[in-house]
Amino acid sequence: MIKTFREFSQNKQDSKTPKYQQLVNTLLIDIESGNLQTGERLPSINEASEECYLSRDTVERAYSELHRLGVITSIFRKGYFISGKSAKTKTKVFFLVGKITENNKAIFNAFVNASNKDVTVDIFTYNYKSDNFREIINSHLGNYHYYVIMPHLIEESEENIKCLKKISGERLIFLEQSLASLHGLNSSILSNSGDEIAQVMQQNIKHFKKYKTLNLVLTEDEYFDSELITGFRDFCETNHFDFQVLDGFQDEEVMAGNAYLTMDDIDLVAVIKSAEQQGLTLGKEIGLISLNDNCYKEILAGGITIISSKPTEIGKMAANIIQGGKRQQIQVPMEMVLRKSL
Repeated sequence: MIKTFREFSQNKQDSKTPKYQQLVNTLLIDIESGNLQTGERLPSINEASEECYLSRDTVERAYSELHRLGVITSIFRKGYFISGKSAKTKTKVFFLVGKITENNKAIFNAFVNASNKDVTVDIFTYNYKSDNFREIINSHLGNYHYYVIMPHLIEESEENIKCLKKISGERLIFLEQSLASLHGLNSSILSNSGDEIAQVMQQNIKHFKKYKTLNLVLTEDEYFDSELITGFRDFCETNHFDFQVLDGFQDEEVMAGNAYLTMDDIDLVAVIKSAEQQGLTLGKEIGLISLNDNCYKEILAGGITIISSKPTEIGKMAANIIQGGKRQQIQVPMEMVLRKSL
């Protein structure tokens, strides 16, 4: 009996993950690591069922999933074999985001551009709803080699954790946010923490000192980590700045001596329009910072200062994790790019 099946039968398996998926995950790991070689014959369904103490239906379902992924092939009356290159499909990646925002598009595009040519990526959205989140994941278990997930606004409930544990840790990558009870069990690339924004603002404190009040302009249209509010407040209190947290800017007017950190580009434009209407100059009477960069922010209103969570770098790192095949936990520091508006 092949070592993979012998070890599978001896190891205590995770009861929260379906047995067929456990067998799929085990075989995928050994195939990609080279422990199972191209052309090697797998046990028959009956043999694997007896060796692993699984039902025939469970083994047959696992083999069907592997066949659909292209990593094994079947030959009539001869059995199942590890596929050669001519039969193997591309590496399939499941990419799940809350919504298609500018930041998420930047991460996704960087991920796709940095991936090998034999990688195909399908993107899904769950609209920040836990029911959608679980339904989408459950309906695609076993269909992909890797699962790249941005769990924005997903609570650490028993149902959500149980759903995520169905994915092997070697194949699950969290971006921007993680869940504490899964920390270290899978790969993660994190950013946007409160500590990060407080630190990057502290490093550039001299550019804030000419303003008497700092304003954080929130949004409902783009996701942002609530810890950003904590980090912003801590920076202001530590350095004795007056500050406000505004719920959007549509009904506001800018005030001289104030600086504004906007989460959303609609509010960014509203601040610029308000400053122009009042004859206030960005970078002098008014300070303006935008969260995350875009190609037009470098030239808009003479240049908009940005604080960035480095979405392009996050996307590239995720692609590198898949290429390297090793579990990693990475914290990406935020950066501030100074332009005329501050």
